[in-house]
Amino acid sequence: MTTDNINHLSFMPLENMIWNSLENYLYKNATFLAERLYAQDKTNENSRFLLATCYYRSGQRKAAYYLLNSAHSIKCKYLFAKCCLDLDKAEEGKEKLLTIINNVETRNPLDSFSSATKLNQTPDLASVLCLLGTLCKNARRLDEAAQYYVQCIKTNPFMWEAFENLCQMGKSTQLDIDEIFQPKTEKSTHNRNPCSDKLYNSQMFIPKQTYNGDKITPDPIRRTSRPSSMMRHVAQPLTSTPASDNREKKRSRIGNDDVSFMGLDDENKCYRLGKDVRTFVNVENEVAEALQKTTLDPDNSYDKMEDIDWKSNRHEVLELLQKIAKGYAYLNQYECAKAIEAFKELPDSQYCTGWVQSHMGKACFEMVDYSSAERFFQKARQLEPYRLEDMEIFSTTLWHLRKDAVLSTLAHELVEFERLSPQAWCAVGNCFSRQQEHDLALKCFQRAIQLDPKFTYAHTLSGHESMANGNFEKAQEHFRNALNTNKRHYNALYGLANYYMTCDKKHEAEIHYKRAMEINPSHAVLMCCLGKVYEKMGRNDDARRLYDRACRVTPRTPLAIFKKAKSLYRDRNYKEALVELEELKKIVSKEPKVYFLMGKIYKAMNDRAKALQYFTKTYNLDPKMMHVVKTAIEKLETDNDISMTTTSVMSYTNLEGESSSSAAAAAFVGDNEEHNQHHRRDQVVHGEDQSSVYTYDAFVDE
Repeated sequence: MTTDNINHLSFMPLENMIWNSLENYLYKNATFLAERLYAQDKTNENSRFLLATCYYRSGQRKAAYYLLNSAHSIKCKYLFAKCCLDLDKAEEGKEKLLTIINNVETRNPLDSFSSATKLNQTPDLASVLCLLGTLCKNARRLDEAAQYYVQCIKTNPFMWEAFENLCQMGKSTQLDIDEIFQPKTEKSTHNRNPCSDKLYNSQMFIPKQTYNGDKITPDPIRRTSRPSSMMRHVAQPLTSTPASDNREKKRSRIGNDDVSFMGLDDENKCYRLGKDVRTFVNVENEVAEALQKTTLDPDNSYDKMEDIDWKSNRHEVLELLQKIAKGYAYLNQYECAKAIEAFKELPDSQYCTGWVQSHMGKACFEMVDYSSAERFFQKARQLEPYRLEDMEIFSTTLWHLRKDAVLSTLAHELVEFERLSPQAWCAVGNCFSRQQEHDLALKCFQRAIQLDPKFTYAHTLSGHESMANGNFEKAQEHFRNALNTNKRHYNALYGLANYYMTCDKKHEAEIHYKRAMEINPSHAVLMCCLGKVYEKMGRNDDARRLYDRACRVTPRTPLAIFKKAKSLYRDRNYKEALVELEELKKIVSKEPKVYFLMGKIYKAMNDRAKALQYFTKTYNLDPKMMHVVKTAIEKLETDNDISMTTTSVMSYTNLEGESSSSAAAAAFVGDNEEHNQHHRRDQVVHGEDQSSVYTYDAFVDE
């Protein structure tokens, strides 16, 4: 072993090579060089941060976590919190961030985005607030998370991740979108951190911060090109080199935008909050003195770059974000018609993107317009064949449309493209489910959960598949797991309500249906399901009001119309019931149960010729209903009123989905496994079928 007399400064050029490797995605090379740099001086925070960055970007989250555990600089603590987020250590990450929050820069978002990238910066306030919100969200502190997200968006309206999470939590009403996405007049850089008074002086405990910045003394100034005040918003050339403190930015460039001391990059940056921070004037003097000692590289001069006037164009960008934000907020509030209208206001360049088209598809899906949803999803696939997000919804859309060949093709393409994605395995599971292979489908959904334990939709599909297999307790567990990952997943609440209905626990079913309706108050099928509970509880008037409301909310929902017609029939309002059923025939022209109910109504009106006509039509559409139809026809000759024999009533009760006898149900549908299908894929979880070709599920509970 030789004596190490090498000065740490001699290793400083390695930083440029490390950042260059990171910029060119050569993570193995960057990691090797960063380890050499860190080994030379393990007390240097910049070297530690640089090595941790290499670990993090190469997927070695645990290595970065352990390396940063004892770090003190702001950027190291921020990256440590990011590691905690990935490693499900939300509370630990939050505590670490709270120790630096008062010393984080409050940068004007317009200044932050005026230059394409500013390497060597500590994270700004908006980034820290966004990460705090996500950590609180993962720790299930949703109210606290919402506060951080709101302040993040107010600080920087371009933080879409914060807005997206806020909407998914159902908290978007805490923001005035029109106000947030309006260009703000520039404020003095001496302004106080806008969040400190309102947010941090509340119940949240913020430890007093005594550590001051990344270093006590500034780094040696290397060859750099500092922009003039007129040119700071111009993009940086790729050939420039990073400053020595290596503050991380999401889009790190191989360059040094300007001289940076203790996180103070230039006079347009607000100073850190803290008693021990040097004054703005002192830092300005240091920067000026350092610049006098710096030789400018003419090749890297900002004067040779195109002047992109970001501030003059910010209004157009914010206006675009405002339209997208409105559509996304409406969609998460389940105001789907408004969401569609908002997205239609987008320019063609934005409207014809996979993101917008898939969200249009989701809106149509929630509105039970499967045909339109399929078109939008297909367009999204055409525009972005690599798109995985929302493809699980697309596969379920095809499940409802009973387009087995298209569904199989989609599943094959997704698995071939990315077999380690939960969306692909949900699509494969839907394929098996369509073939009544419930065990295989369940294995596929479990594989999706294995790949992403927080993939809510896979938990819900697993619950329905377990219901199809008759494993009700396991289904309940899956539904609760779905709610643990997303409290607003009303589909899982509906699944639990179904479970309680199976157990004949009507009160518990009512509670869960109501909870689902609190999240999605405009879902017509949810109203019908709650109405069915009321019918079983003898509250027919309440049920009737829900059916009327469902028909008003979504006039073309088959189940809502059918339930309303049946309610009118029970109240002996035969003519009104026939009007509803005639309208329903236009939507589902091949649904046998519609014709059977019409036959019963005509029988009650003593129009036996028409009754026989509709009973015969029922049998022609579904021979499996032979026993029910035969009994009804036989009674036409003997009964003069609407009463039926015990056998006929029991059969019709099975038609209505109100009998617990599996044998009678099997006799009705001809296949007990097919009959149980409604437990797995009911109307609410994926909407309601409207085509005359695939309406069995729409009325299977009837």
